[in-house]
Formats: sequence, structure tokens, C-alpha cells
Amino acid sequence: MKKTYKNIRFYRTIGMVVFLNLVACNDDFLEKPESNDVTIDEIFSTRINAESFLWESYRTCMPVGFPYDWGRHNGLYASMLMAACDEGDVYDSWPSSNNHNTGNVSTTYTGEDNYDWHYKGIRNATIFMDNIDRVSEIPEDEKSRMKAEVKILRALPYHELIKRYGAVPLITSVLSTEDDILLPRNTYEECIDFIVQSCDEAAAILPDSYPASQTGRITKGVALALKARVLLYAASPLHNTNTPYMGEGREYTGYPSYDESRWQLAADASQALLNWAAGAGIQLVTESPDPQENYRNAIELTHNPEIILSSQSEGWWNSDWPMFQQFAMPRGIYGGWYGHGVTLEHAQKYYTQSGGDQIWPDSGPGSEYLSKMQEMEPRFQYSVLYSGGVWNDEIGVVNFFRTNGGTWSSNAPVNGVGFMRKFLVKGNWGGGQYNWIVFRLAEFYLNYAESLNEVSPLDPRAFNAINTIRDRAGIPQLSSADPRYDTQEEFREAIRRERAVELAFEEHRFFDVRRWVIAGQEGVMQGEMHGLNLYEQADGSFLYQKEPFETRVWNDRLYLYPIPQGEIDKGYLKQNPGW
Repeated sequence: MKKTYKNIRFYRTIGMVVFLNLVACNDDFLEKPESNDVTIDEIFSTRINAESFLWESYRTCMPVGFPYDWGRHNGLYASMLMAACDEGDVYDSWPSSNNHNTGNVSTTYTGEDNYDWHYKGIRNATIFMDNIDRVSEIPEDEKSRMKAEVKILRALPYHELIKRYGAVPLITSVLSTEDDILLPRNTYEECIDFIVQSCDEAAAILPDSYPASQTGRITKGVALALKARVLLYAASPLHNTNTPYMGEGREYTGYPSYDESRWQLAADASQALLNWAAGAGIQLVTESPDPQENYRNAIELTHNPEIILSSQSEGWWNSDWPMFQQFAMPRGIYGGWYGHGVTLEHAQKYYTQSGGDQIWPDSGPGSEYLSKMQEMEPRFQYSVLYSGGVWNDEIGVVNFFRTNGGTWSSNAPVNGVGFMRKFLVKGNWGGGQYNWIVFRLAEFYLNYAESLNEVSPLDPRAFNAINTIRDRAGIPQLSSADPRYDTQEEFREAIRRERAVELAFEEHRFFDVRRWVIAGQEGVMQGEMHGLNLYEQADGSFLYQKEPFETRVWNDRLYLYPIPQGEIDKGYLKQNPGW
């Protein structure tokens, strides 16, 4: 464990617990004022105290996409976001991914996000920025860098809020009971401008890297990456359109009208990140001659050269606690309770090894099922455990099917074509180190291609960006000379498909289908979802069958979450349209 996050764990478990009184929150999003148990003077009197507060700011600001436990969750309760969109499903009914699949989201419960937690991190970061200058033993240039670091930490939870709720109140000072704490929502444009300005100011100060003992801290690349992603979202149809999904409250859900130049800003920001990466030693993992191994290392290898930022505040997970392994491992593997199924709708977005589309009949012999699975591209082989596939060297081949006696075999059932394997292969009964990836380089080749195609259709630079990803994946390149990709619309769909495959299960698709305003399409967040089930025959052979496992429900108001009812009831915030 690196130095930075050792300090976080030390803060959380042994030392400096008195600070918890200062940063504790109540049910209000603005937090309670400072406690008398410890003073600002004490916290910012020494380097070690101030650094401990910095590490706590990291802990409360950093996204964590893995389900944590029963009491705290940044994300879905007991499942991952992939199970709440067309990527996957959880077979058991009680995890909160099912709330989204059935449209059972309300102003009092989304089952996905902790609104208050983001403002806890925002408050901690603001306290640090306002007071670090008081620590005399820290040199001025280091304090300047720390303030830039925390400026990005504060912008991260704002991004997490905005992509879920639209515009939110921007709080840039530490509020007390004497202040006006009933602050209204800023406009969407103001929120985006605030994050972009924060990124620009921080990028001018932050270093390209830190010593190895401090890997995981905010760099210039993180500031550039956050800016690029935020501008991509802001340019997307949900927010940048003349025909909003709902007419009212537009100042909170997006811009007043469409402006193509927003796509250019997004393209320029992604290009800036890619240029920075080229000079900072950030590169795609390509060392192995095996494309599957390269993709696996890009995801599983801690601190690999593709990672721009990963959350290390909670890194070691096992079958006891924290509970990621119990929630995510397939049934019967290292303590897994139910696992996460991969839908046929998602599986069909992967290519075969030759770069074609896999064709799945409605039924066929088990030998055909296995043959077709083995024909799939390397990213599929790493990401999906299908029946007859290998989990790892210890577990070996895993089979799951319906027996000829009518019962499920071990490791079954699963809703989909198989189980999510991505992230998990290096785990065992003792646990595993799973650092949630916040930014990795591959995303920004895809961001660049998407935004560039909107302002310069079929631009060769966009094809180059996509093909950089496909080359690493070991599948054929795309070409504008190919009639399948020779229009802006066709290439747009190819970019979206590539994004769905490369970034699968990393909390992109859930938001992508919203920002593209396609969630209501059949087979996305609406209508039947399918899997492939194997049935054992009396002679011991198998047949596979394409079968629906769920009919999903969508309402356009779900493009943005409702502001929590507790905040609306206070009378100072306006609700999102449709709620």
C-alpha cells in the first residue's frame, strides 16, 4: 500500500479520530458546523495534522465504484452499476440495481447515490484550501500545489453530482450557522464552468507525477482528464440540444440551445490530455503479445502505465469485509453470493476475433454455444465467464446449466450469457487488491473520437484514435472506406459500440445511455433483456436457448435523478422535471 493511502487507513482506524467530529455530517447536504471537540487551529498547526486532513479529503472525494458494505455505498446497494443498464443483471431481487431496471426510483430513494456524501467531501476539500496557508512548516510552493490538488478533489464530487442530478448548489466556502445555508441550485452552465475553471487553474500548478511512494495523488493529468470528461458530457445530447427530454427546468438540466462548438471544446480537451500523456509516460498497456493479457493488466495491474487516477482508499477486498467479493464474485467462487450476469444485449456488442459480428440463433447444441463463445475477441474472453470457460488456474473450468432433473447446477443460475469476470480474476479466498479506476488513458482516445466526429465527420484522426484501441485489443481496424462506417451516423454508432466494449462495467455505459438520450430504446433500458441458458439432455448432451429473463421499464424523467425529497421539503431547491 502506498504512503498516501497508508495515512488514510491510519486516520480511519487508529489515529486522528478526533477529526471525525469536525467532518461528520448529518442528514443535511450542507453538513453541521465545526465541532468544539477540535479546532481549526489544532488541525492546521502542524504538517502531520494537516496531511491527515488531506488524506481524509481524498477518502471522502474519491469515487468508489465497487459495492462496499451494507451501511455505506457510493453507487448501488450491494451491486454494481453495470447491473442497472443493458450491460448486466443481478439474479437476486433485493440489490438496488433492480430498482433501476423496474423504474422503481423515487424522490426518497434512488438506490444508487449518496447525495450527502459528495457534499461531505466538498466541505472537507474547502476547509483544507481555506486553511493550509496557516501551516508554517510547509513550504509555500508545496502549499500551492496542495491547494491545486484539493481543488480537483472538490471538483470530482461536483462532477459525480452533476452527471446524476444536473445543476446543484455550488458551495465554495465553509458555511456555518451564521451563514445563509439555504443556497439555490446554480445553472447547469455555471456548474460546468466552475469545474472547467478549477481544472484549468489546477493543471497550471500540479506536477506530472509524484515519487513512487505517493502514487495515487492528483496530478496535472487528472485535472486534464476531469476537464475532458466533463466537457464531453456537457456537449452530449442530454444537455446540448434544441429538443430537451423535458421542457421545464432547462437551466438545471442543460444549456438553453444546441451549440456545436461544445463538441470542439470536448475534442480539444481530450487532445490536450492525450498530448500530456505522451510526454508523461502514460500509455496503453501493450507489453504482452497476448491482447487479452494486455487488457487484463490495464484493469487489474495496480499502478500500470495506463492509469491516470485510481481510488486506493479502499483497496483490499475479501469474502468477509469489505464485501465486494461477496457481491461481485460468481456463485460458488471465492465466497460469491450471486455474481453479475452479462446480458446477451451487451455480449453482442463484442466482435469476433476476426472483427465480425457473432450471430446467435435462438437455440442450438451445446457444442455450438461453446464454439461461438471461443470465437469471441480477447476483451470478451477476459471480461465474461461463460459455461465451459476457465475462471483462473486454481478454479479451472466452470460450468453452469439446468440439469435434466430440472434443478440448477452449481454456479447457476445467472441472468445473461455468463458472469462478469472483469476486475475479479486475480482474487482468491484471501481477497484481492481492487483499486477502482477513475481515469485510464483508453477512455480519452474514445472521448476524442466521439467528440471529433461530431464537428468533423469521419475525420481520419478519429479513426486513428479508435484504431489505437482496437490494435491493443487484437481486432481489425476500422476504415472510412468500409461501407459499414462511411457516414457520420454509422461511425458514431461504431464509436459508441467500441466504448461499450472497451469500458465495459467501469460505470460509463450507465451514464452514456443517458447522455446520448437512448435509454428508452428497446433493449437498452426498455423492454426484454436476454440470456443464453444451457439445458442438459437425458443423454448427457446440452442444448442452449435464448430466453428473456426480465422486461425492463423506462421513464424519461430518469435521465436525471430527483433531488432528494428531504432537500426539496426545505423549500429552497427546485426539483428536476418529471419528479
